[in-house]
Amino acid sequence: MFRFAFRSLISQGGKVMAETKKSSAFFTPGWIQVAIAFVVAIVTQGFGIYHFGILKVPMTEALGAQPAEVALGFSIYALAAGFASLIVGDIINKIKLRGSMLCSAVLFSGGFLILGLMTEIWQVYVAYVVMGIGSALGGMVILSGIPNNWFNKRRGIATAIVWSAMFPGSLIVGQIIPAATASGNWQMAPFALAGIAFVVLVAGAFLLKWQPQEVGLLPDGMTEEEAAAQAEAAGAAKLVGLTRGDALKTTTFWFIAIAFALIGIGEQGPFQNFPAYIVGNGFDLAVAGAFMSAISLSGVVGKLASGVIIDAVGPRIAYCILNSLAVIGLILIMFVGDNIVLLFASSILFGVALSSSAVCFSAATAMYLGPKHFGAIYGFVFLGKPICDAIGVPLVAAISGTALGFSGAFGICAVFVAGSTISMFMVRKNKKLIEMEEEAAEELRAEVAAQ
Repeated sequence: MFRFAFRSLISQGGKVMAETKKSSAFFTPGWIQVAIAFVVAIVTQGFGIYHFGILKVPMTEALGAQPAEVALGFSIYALAAGFASLIVGDIINKIKLRGSMLCSAVLFSGGFLILGLMTEIWQVYVAYVVMGIGSALGGMVILSGIPNNWFNKRRGIATAIVWSAMFPGSLIVGQIIPAATASGNWQMAPFALAGIAFVVLVAGAFLLKWQPQEVGLLPDGMTEEEAAAQAEAAGAAKLVGLTRGDALKTTTFWFIAIAFALIGIGEQGPFQNFPAYIVGNGFDLAVAGAFMSAISLSGVVGKLASGVIIDAVGPRIAYCILNSLAVIGLILIMFVGDNIVLLFASSILFGVALSSSAVCFSAATAMYLGPKHFGAIYGFVFLGKPICDAIGVPLVAAISGTALGFSGAFGICAVFVAGSTISMFMVRKNKKLIEMEEEAAEELRAEVAAQ
């Protein structure tokens, strides 16, 4: 029934596109895809990233393990997600988006089930391998690809809306995990998250479409006449772009990839350790959960701001602006840890930049390397991020136990954020892609003239 309704809607959208010369209305069928991707992102990104910092506390107590041992679980999760992301584009080509999403439903929810049943530390690691692979198959590459494939002029705000789903995801885990822990049965939290994740991901498998061309549409709901008028729009309509092999030979790819990698330490390192930092300063777990939600709310503002800025001046400048604020925020947090009011206030600057990288780097990949092989290329662009996530989380935990403390750890992270910002500033659009887009525009103009 839902499938029939969706096809009817996109069919009507195709008729409107064919019958009109203009498509100036803001609403296009692509926004339906954005809405569905938003709900999926609540699970694979919101649950996947925000649950660990809160769940780590009761897991550490239940296992009687060292915090660094449990923190290794998130590193394993990040690495599994990162390396699995390398093949997501190829998997979509072989078994389609639906097949990838169904595999994600089984594995991602299965990882949470294992966490709820675990009694040994090695079982935590197994759970995060399974969950990480599941997250990749329904996460970063797909959730970044859909708005970038369905939009050209509005790809920034479309991508930002999808990634804003991390906020409701943080609210859900911020309520479920502390409530279950307070009741004396924290294991119920991963069980509940597993059930929600499975239902959402299965539904997403049947509702999401990878590219508008699959259903006879063009990005932004454009007509061919509109696409032919501008080279970049023509490139999006014709699906031009560098192959993965060609992209790997460009400085454009490497500057984006390096910037994405460095932010892993600078962003996730402190973020996943903030609850321990707050609890260590004498506040309880509920305050830590509220703090994480406050950062996430600031992140929504930052993501939406990054989307607007991207659509105005491009992802390079947007990223540099927002992550300069993150550096300032981290430096302030170093000095106000015992004052909860100032701590929350300082976290806004860090939160505004939090995960804006997902918006900026996906837009940069599509805009500067082309949309045709987005899935195959973005998996490689993304790889450095989870590797550095895996390094950053235990690194901050380890440094916090030395004489440097959390202040020293956060200061080191600020240096990595600054390095990421500089690398992104060096990115330029690939010249070969510019030529492809110009050729696509000429082809479209010829096709329109022939009609």
